[in-house]
Amino acid sequence: MLVWPVIPLFWLPIRLCPRLCKALGRWFYLVLVLLWLLAAGAIWHWKAHFLIGALSFPPFVWIVGWIFMLAGVLLQTWTALVLGRRITGLPELEKVMVSLETGPPFNLCRHPTYLAHLLIFSGSFLATGLPCLFFLSLLDFLITRFVIIPLEEMELEERFGQPYRDYKRDVSCFFPWKALKSFLR
Repeated sequence: MLVWPVIPLFWLPIRLCPRLCKALGRWFYLVLVLLWLLAAGAIWHWKAHFLIGALSFPPFVWIVGWIFMLAGVLLQTWTALVLGRRITGLPELEKVMVSLETGPPFNLCRHPTYLAHLLIFSGSFLATGLPCLFFLSLLDFLITRFVIIPLEEMELEERFGQPYRDYKRDVSCFFPWKALKSFLR
């Protein structure tokens, strides 16, 4: 829960104020750390309020939660290995030219990192029964799916043009529906 704020604290400014973030360059990382320390401090201060009222799920749900978490960690690791340093946002902050990544896991869905986060957070909720993790999963999904992804896709279309539009047409955004349909045929 303490780590979660890194995601919106990092990607929201990059997507909402790209010029400011580029002007800050690598100093943006220092700003991010300071903002995260504030958010993590607030979460830690009020942790007793977040960790109350755990729901009791049957063992099957607990197991599904752990499977989701493991799948999310594996997907995040896979994506990070494919992207390397690019996962840190360097192309967005600096004038780093990169190619459009369309191989695995990006051929399953266009945003495997965000899918990994959803799996990890929702799996954490199912494994622990903590309502705060349900709301964290929901909040992360809503911010990611309806704010970060649309802004990111506009930037990717601007950066890569028609190849990105073709990729966008052929690969599902968040959930790997098209890959699953192809697999089941």
